[in-house]
Amino acid sequence: MMALRKSVEKAAEIVKGHTYARIISHYDADGITSAGIICTALLRRGIQFHTTIVSKLDRAFIQGLDEDLIIFCDMGTAQSDLIMEYLNKKDVIILDHHVPLAAPPISLESSAVLINPFSSRTDEEREMENEIGDGICAAGLSYLMARCMGGDKKANLDLAGLAVAGTLGDKLELTKGINKLILDEAIKEGVISVKKGLKLGDGKIRDLMLFSTEPYIPLAGKGEWVDAFLSKVGIKGDRNVSDLGKGEEKRLSDALFSLLREYNPEISEGALVGTTYILNSEVIRNGLNFMRMVDACGRLGNSSIGIGLCLREEGLVEAANSLYLTFQSKLVSELNRIESEKGAMKELQNIFYFFVHERGITGVLAGIVAEYLYMGKTVVVVNKQDRTEEGKVAETKISARYNKKLLAVSKGIDLAKAMEKASREVGGVGGGHPVAAGASIPEGSEEKFITALDRILGEQKESEYS
Repeated sequence: MMALRKSVEKAAEIVKGHTYARIISHYDADGITSAGIICTALLRRGIQFHTTIVSKLDRAFIQGLDEDLIIFCDMGTAQSDLIMEYLNKKDVIILDHHVPLAAPPISLESSAVLINPFSSRTDEEREMENEIGDGICAAGLSYLMARCMGGDKKANLDLAGLAVAGTLGDKLELTKGINKLILDEAIKEGVISVKKGLKLGDGKIRDLMLFSTEPYIPLAGKGEWVDAFLSKVGIKGDRNVSDLGKGEEKRLSDALFSLLREYNPEISEGALVGTTYILNSEVIRNGLNFMRMVDACGRLGNSSIGIGLCLREEGLVEAANSLYLTFQSKLVSELNRIESEKGAMKELQNIFYFFVHERGITGVLAGIVAEYLYMGKTVVVVNKQDRTEEGKVAETKISARYNKKLLAVSKGIDLAKAMEKASREVGGVGGGHPVAAGASIPEGSEEKFITALDRILGEQKESEYS
């Protein structure tokens, strides 16, 4: 905790000494909200900037950076050796929460500043920060730095909504650790409000059910089934969910939960009903809606619209919503295919895996399948549709997810390490978190990678009991 605070304070002071910054961030909700927080904080100090949203960092990209101040958001820890090799004469700040697979070559005395809760220097600090490490996302870390950059105690406090949206995007707890401190202060100052109810987002009930993937409702994509369900419950689908009375919302949630239990007896009511976060300072107030639209913008290659939402450009809301509906349509199409197409899902001893047909949805799709459909093993999604720029070697994107409930029986599983090792065996790169990780591998090496990953996960299970 102390090392994290010192890193944040040091980074804030470095930023104040510059008039221009280059911001590099990841393309998902956490990455884009992180960049949005930093952009706003820089604007308020009169510091100019150039923001680039990317899917990964590689040697060529890092080598090409030439600005005096470079800020990496939601990435950079795994590439810290390259950063130190090519940018050692620059002021570099890394705001990242991914687990280092090796000791990063960056210390508090370095010209670069690594703000990562997993990078504490002592065993005592490491134990303490690992407890919160998978609880705070890059947007939360960016928010802490933005608060230090301000001129008074409440400076940039209104950006807490973006930190909450990033946390929701990475599906992390808001009720403990640093996240709780951020949330409690924001609620006290009126930046965020909370209410209890359905966790479907805000909008017309029929539309929400047709596109619901978090939680995944088995009626998604099936209009006639949704209409029949709502008719049976006695609720009109063209009504807005926020307009329902308490009794109506309870009737709808009870019926939906009963339906979910038919497909997944182990699902908890908390997947459907719980706390909704209202972001009072943002152009989209419902926290889930905001997060989902920002995430869809990034994943569909329109990250500038996502950044615009974070900068409170109301004129971009319609375009962001259109991208979100496109994204959800892709997800629902794939989920329906997995359920109906024989042989779409393949199984090995330690994994379920399938080849995705749609573009831009790999990681999110893997999480949904692992959470709601195939919960007994690691779920791996192979994407041969997304390609790198023309002239570069074609790559296949891989996403792996592990249902968190399985950790109770298989604590030895670490997808970050498994994906890194398997991808390295085929000449690719990989990493992430213990329950959610990704990789990029050369085209044509997919089956070899899958075999290696299955073997490595089996070895992790065996080592747990040895």
